[in-house]
Amino acid sequence: MQATHPITIVDMEAGLEHLSRGTARHVDTLLVILEPYYKALETARRAAELGRELGVARILGVANKIRDDADATAVREFAKTHGIPVVAEVPLDDRIRKADLAGQAPIDVPDSPAIAAIAALAATLV
Repeated sequence: MQATHPITIVDMEAGLEHLSRGTARHVDTLLVILEPYYKALETARRAAELGRELGVARILGVANKIRDDADATAVREFAKTHGIPVVAEVPLDDRIRKADLAGQAPIDVPDSPAIAAIAALAATLV
């Protein structure tokens, strides 16, 4: 029989306040979201830096809202420069935005490449 370990996933609001307060001090893995926009990339860089200062053992990047190869390349290069391994790339999927506007859960969007990428990420983390 395989041992099970509790898994808690916390989706913290964008920004650094929760990290600067030490709320992630006892986590095993910190996922930083890397969106292809300057401010978002800088926030992710700083989040990874704060995670390292807190002693988080595993800091991983998730490229999000990727529109094309140029976005993916820019995010990968930024992450590599700042020592953030990218473990998943989630494409921009306008159906997710539309589902949100309609009050629907993203998981209910049929055949969404974004949801498929998130599911694959979840499988690798567990």
